[in-house]
Formats: sequence, structure tokens, C-alpha cells
Amino acid sequence: MKHWKQGILSGILLLALTGCGAAAAEEDEITADAAAEYAAQALKTLQEADSFAAEFYAEVEMEDAGDSVTEGTVSLVKEPLFMKVDMDMSFDGAEQEYDMFLEETADGVNQYMSYDGEWTEMTMTEENALAGAQLYHTLHNMEAIFTAAEGWTAEKKEDTVILTGVIPEEGFYAVEAYTRWFQLAGMSGLSEKYYEGIGDVPVTVMLDGKTGAPLSYAVDLAQSLETMTNHVLTELGGGVLEEAVEVETYSITSVLTQLGGVKAEEIPAEAKSDAFNYEKEISLLAMTAE
Repeated sequence: MKHWKQGILSGILLLALTGCGAAAAEEDEITADAAAEYAAQALKTLQEADSFAAEFYAEVEMEDAGDSVTEGTVSLVKEPLFMKVDMDMSFDGAEQEYDMFLEETADGVNQYMSYDGEWTEMTMTEENALAGAQLYHTLHNMEAIFTAAEGWTAEKKEDTVILTGVIPEEGFYAVEAYTRWFQLAGMSGLSEKYYEGIGDVPVTVMLDGKTGAPLSYAVDLAQSLETMTNHVLTELGGGVLEEAVEVETYSITSVLTQLGGVKAEEIPAEAKSDAFNYEKEISLLAMTAE
């Protein structure tokens, strides 16, 4: 088992314990004002960080539609921009490896992407490059949570502060458009009308109990995805929902393993030497046509 899998499982276990009140844990109640202050300070810490490394875990389980799991690691340096995403994806036993690098150059940002070892290369603006990898950008997505979530409550267990809150239904469309959380379910990018009735989206954030530094986030998207999917099916059925879909699980968890001080890595030589470059191929085709 990879080391990052062990860290993910530890983080998920800790999240689960927050809901069952382990008797051995020391618990301290925290006032609503103090919880809001914890959230504000954590947001400031995230905004000031120059880099991060994290573990990522997402699980989708839908009735009669199979289960999928995406898990791996991600790291990012803000200036000059560097990002590495290393994910293993599985769907009903079928597995796929996904690797992606972003590297800032004088001409823009080079994206090197591999599915099962086949590399491609593209050059794009920083905005477009980051948008394509936003799902895995733990830093920005935690910032989005702290900016949009309301009703923070908190408790302290041993050396960890657990914050819980909700992203209100009326603001979640904008949050998802930024975080791309529905990307793994194939539902990111839908128009706002499909978000009607999804309800508030629950989020959990863990902080270091001594420093207040953010440690992880978890978001429960099952109810939201179920509602949106059934809206789509209703529309496809001409206004009639013949059989509703049940989403048993759609959760995303990301655990920060380092906040600040992360260094850019060398991009694999084979990525730069063997990558299929769309821009070059299109240019060659255009020259040939002339």
C-alpha cells in the first residue's frame, strides 16, 4: 500500500470518529463566535501559503450504476507555477492511472498529462491550466469552503479542532463552478437550474488544535448529486421521472500533508520527450495543407 493511502485512511477514520463521540477523546465545546474566528484565521493561513502538498480521496456510489474511487496525491507551488497530480482511478474493478504536471514557462503554462503512460502536451494560460486541475487544488477549494460556508460549529478533540458547517443551497452553484467537485460524476458545468432543491451542502474541516492551521476538508455531495441527476432524467423524460436514481455516496476528502515550503519537482524526461503535442501536430497539418 502506498504511503499516501495510509494517510488518507487515517484522515477518513478521524473524520468518522467526529460523528460517533469516542469516549476516550477529550472534548471541549467551542462557542459559535470562536468557531467563526477559527474559520477566519484558517482562511487567512491558506491565502498566505505559497505552496501545498495533499492527499485526495473521492468516492461515488450510485444505485445500479457502479462504484468509482479516485485517490492520490497533489502538490502545487504558486510562483513560478508548478503543479503535480498523481491519481489512481477505479470503476467497478477497471483501473486507470492519471498523472498531470503544470509548469510555468515564458510562453505560458505547459501541461503534461498522462493516462496509463500515454503523454500529451499543451501550452495554455495559467487561468485555463488551473481551471482544468481545480478539482485537486486543495488550497483553493478550502478557501472556497471558508468563504461560502455558514453556521460554523466546532468542538475540540485532543489536539484537533473539528469545524462543521454548510454551504447554502443558493450559493453552491458558484462554489461548484469554481471547485469542479461534480467533475468525477460527469455533472460539472450544468446550468444553475439543475441545482434547484439540492439543499445545503455539509462540510467538515479539521484544524490543528494548537496553531489553528487547516489540516483537511471533507464535503458530502450525495444528496446534491442525487437531486441534480434526477432533474436531468426528468428533463430527458419530457418532464416525467420514470425511475429515480439513488446516490448512496459521493464524498470528497483532502488531507494537507504540507502547507508552505513545498518545492517544485522535475518533470519526467519521458513526458517532455514522448508527449504528443497537439499544437505542433495541428501546425504541421496546416503546413501540409498549404
